[in-house]
Amino acid sequence: MSTVRRLLATALSCCLFSSTSAIAQSCPAGGFDYMGVPIAFSPDHAAYYFATDHKLVDADGAPNAYHPADVPNTCPATGRGIDCLAAAGYPDGSWWQTVLVADPEDPTRPAIQQDGPYKGFFVSMTSLRNTAFAGPASTASYVDAAAIPYIVLPAPIYRTDGMGEMGDIGFATNLDTGQTTPFVIADEGPVERLGEASVAFWHALGAQAPNPRNGEGLPDGRIAYVVFPGSAKDAKIGWPIDKAALAREARTRLDAVGGLAALRSCAQPKTEIASASAVRLSK
Repeated sequence: MSTVRRLLATALSCCLFSSTSAIAQSCPAGGFDYMGVPIAFSPDHAAYYFATDHKLVDADGAPNAYHPADVPNTCPATGRGIDCLAAAGYPDGSWWQTVLVADPEDPTRPAIQQDGPYKGFFVSMTSLRNTAFAGPASTASYVDAAAIPYIVLPAPIYRTDGMGEMGDIGFATNLDTGQTTPFVIADEGPVERLGEASVAFWHALGAQAPNPRNGEGLPDGRIAYVVFPGSAKDAKIGWPIDKAALAREARTRLDAVGGLAALRSCAQPKTEIASASAVRLSK
């Protein structure tokens, strides 16, 4: 290595470590561990951070999520619906009415779309909904997993005060590729690991066609998240959710807590930050 290159590398090393150190020192230290994932709160609890490489695709809310012609209790890689009936708990699960709208004339079976491009498909719900918009049997009353980036909060997280409500927003980045997406909290999951999100969420972070049936096509990389609890109260994202408005609202809040640099740093334990910096400098 030439003297000039050695001096440049030394200067770059100092800058990178100084920048990382400064951000890390401003990151929140308090929090807790959920299923092996450290969660860190900002001092005022207006935001919390976490990072995980666990990934699961949610199709709920998509008008083409589930179709009655798919064979129950099997889950081939392809079918009429983009997800399997078993994922909706139909027909043998006791919880399918939390995923599929019940037929008002026969609540023992799911409602079927009567018109539109997905006529014949079931009506799939999300926990975030606005049934006053188009009625409970309309797909427009729910959040379309194929169009809107959203995350699913596991029940223990969602039901803990201060962890967010339906309609709260956040921001995520793929720590390996740098790709980013805003998101809204739109569904509640069972007792499971963090890292379940909509088809559109994973598409934004690098997946060309994530398959909810088997998880194929999910992007590589570790994902860092920041959630802004209580943001639903004043985040103007419209209904149906306006993706551009969601992006603006999430980015404004992200910038207020230090931007992407803070997200990348604060979502990871300090040991991981130091390791990641060392790897970048060695290349």
